[in-house]
Amino acid sequence: MSSEKEVLTDEEQQAQDAAEEAASSTNDPEAKIDEKTGESDTEETPAQESEEVDELTAARLEAAQFQDRYLRAAAELENFRKRTVKARAETRDDTLRDMLLQIAPLLDNLRRALDQETDDAAAVRTGVEIIVTQFREILSGYGLQEIEAMGKPFDPNEHEAMMQVPTAEHPPGTVIQEMEKGFRLRDRVVRPSRVIVSSELDADAKQDDKTNTTESDEEGQA
Repeated sequence: MSSEKEVLTDEEQQAQDAAEEAASSTNDPEAKIDEKTGESDTEETPAQESEEVDELTAARLEAAQFQDRYLRAAAELENFRKRTVKARAETRDDTLRDMLLQIAPLLDNLRRALDQETDDAAAVRTGVEIIVTQFREILSGYGLQEIEAMGKPFDPNEHEAMMQVPTAEHPPGTVIQEMEKGFRLRDRVVRPSRVIVSSELDADAKQDDKTNTTESDEEGQA
């Protein structure tokens, strides 16, 4: 029995050796397996390391190109902004210069009117009316128009009510007096008209107005 056990042991040993030899022949001879962790401690080859370095270099180059494009775009945008601001300033100055050149003759006419010694109020009034007409034409040439307010229904978009006056002569909410002219630049209100607006009479005021009207009619008939 003892010899049979030894024979079996030898056979088992031979089988184990054969299995190990077969396993080692199928694996990388340089690969080593950690018996505890089962992980390979195979080192990277120089070709693999070179490939990783090339990929990293390419990524850095691409990032540098993107940064360069961003900086160029930012610089172009800033230059465009500066050119736009400069162009707007030049346009504004040109417009003001043209307007001043057209207003200057009106100032000359006003000085001439002041230098004249006359007691003819009608002539002075006529001269002032001519200057006002010329001034309106200049403003109209730049798209500035006066807002019509007198007798119009009050419009908060174009009118600014300075006060309300109860009256029976006009419907409530009607502009009955214009204190300052309003102006519209094309479709945009640049200054609303300052106006006085009519309001409805209260009961006592209506009765007093009716009484006064009756008395006036009686006096007229008498």
